[in-house]
Amino acid sequence: MKSLRCPNCGTPFVRVTPHEGTVERLLSRFNMFPFRCQLCTNRFRAFYPGARQNTQTFDRREFKRLFASIEAQVLDERQSPFLNRITDISMAGCTLVGTGFAKGAFVELVLKPTSGSEEIRIETAMVCSIHPASVGLRFLEVEQADKERLSQVVLGLLVSQTNPIMNV
Repeated sequence: MKSLRCPNCGTPFVRVTPHEGTVERLLSRFNMFPFRCQLCTNRFRAFYPGARQNTQTFDRREFKRLFASIEAQVLDERQSPFLNRITDISMAGCTLVGTGFAKGAFVELVLKPTSGSEEIRIETAMVCSIHPASVGLRFLEVEQADKERLSQVVLGLLVSQTNPIMNV
């Protein structure tokens, strides 16, 4: 069978996502599953025999978190900017090493993937989970140009860490 690709951008980096509603549950009986592109974030349905046995029911995330080590500057109006490190990232969020954030708080991030690359500004990220040494952030507002730079970082991590069809 031909490998599954995103109909929007053509990348093979797609992931089965949780069903949304009764129609998608019914369609899954006929091997029609919802997928999410890991780069352009497009959500689509596709016929894919065998996906039922491989769906990631244990992981509700639509985007695979990729191990990374990216410098990030946190901009928070209540304190002066400080540098931190991102340990995993996706198009939808990241894990930031650090404490002192409240669940539900909003922050602004500036990512510095490599020394020569252009910064990526995440205008609004929300603290969704708090762990002893880190916090989980969901990206809420990202300008298109920054989103494109972020997708290039994610693409590089996907190519180096995974096979093209992930969790299908």
